Amino acid sequence: MRRAPSLAGCAGAGGHGDPPPGRRRQPAPGGAGGENPRYPLPRNPLDADAAVGGSSSGSAVAVAAGLCYGSLGTDTAGSVSIPAATCGVVGLMPTRGLLPGDGVAPLAGELDTVGLLARCADDAQAVLHAALDAAQAAALDAAATPAMERWRIATCWIHPDPAVRLDPAVHAALEDYATECSARGRRREARLAALPQWIRLAQTLLYAGSAAAHAQALRGQAPALGALARNLALAGAAMPPAWAHAALAQRRAQVDAFVAEALADSDVLLTPALPGPVPDWSQVLTSSPGFEARRLLDLFCWLSFVNYLGLPAIVFPIGRDAAGRPISVQAIARPGGEAMLLALARQAGHSRFGGRGFAQQPGLPLARSRERV
Repeated sequence: MRRAPSLAGCAGAGGHGDPPPGRRRQPAPGGAGGENPRYPLPRNPLDADAAVGGSSSGSAVAVAAGLCYGSLGTDTAGSVSIPAATCGVVGLMPTRGLLPGDGVAPLAGELDTVGLLARCADDAQAVLHAALDAAQAAALDAAATPAMERWRIATCWIHPDPAVRLDPAVHAALEDYATECSARGRRREARLAALPQWIRLAQTLLYAGSAAAHAQALRGQAPALGALARNLALAGAAMPPAWAHAALAQRRAQVDAFVAEALADSDVLLTPALPGPVPDWSQVLTSSPGFEARRLLDLFCWLSFVNYLGLPAIVFPIGRDAAGRPISVQAIARPGGEAMLLALARQAGHSRFGGRGFAQQPGLPLARSRERV
């Protein structure tokens, strides 16, 4: 089996490049519930009843449980950001293509992104450094970031889809953070009217990519797929190829439109990571009697469009709800804005919001950006 370059980079920096034998568990590809029909459901270290989400659920659980400083994950429609938000850790999805996808099992090649999860921004930067080549790491270090009190932020709390409702406690936490973040900088509201369109375009590429990646399995020439992967692939196989071509052809124009609306005079755009409280696992597990489709859809609604646009995004905790579960914010930057996002998360971690993280385990000292992972 060929080792992915990003994994090899982490191993070369002193990390464990491969999990121990028998420990490699993959949730259903693209599955936001984190379920794998062959193995038990991963449990959230913060609350055994809380969902973890996926599909990079094992990575988030390991970090939140204090088993490691950070872990790689893959993201096609929120698979790094969702479990980061549910487990109260930092989840970074870099600019599409920054970390090579060689050696990574594909789900939808035009959306797949290698990302990472970590206890804090310093640990996230250490993992990112290890996965980058020397020139990329130097460019990351050299990138200019605003002074702590000079952030120019845009915010968008209200989703254009009326079915997506912002929970009052989440809204209050977001407002509290945005107010402090922009106290000496600047803040403005952004309207993402095209958000539903970007989500549809992302779905088109997800279906088409799944059909291409699993074509042999659909023809019976490879091992049978799980139910979710098969449904995605069948949807793509039934879809006219022209739809995927059109989604790709307009992507550059859609990115330009997003930047013009949200980032023309701002460093980052802030959105909710999840519109409501972290759900119970029983609410998002499709095989559960308590399954609620709306709660599952809410895991994706603010996240999957970022994969279509290919922009860097970071998720980190800024509060807790009444049940003690994390409330997280998502920040999105221009292409190549990883240093900006890490600086934002680092400054939040060093402020009064920093005590609201969930993976600061006793006996695991904070890593520095130059520390081996």
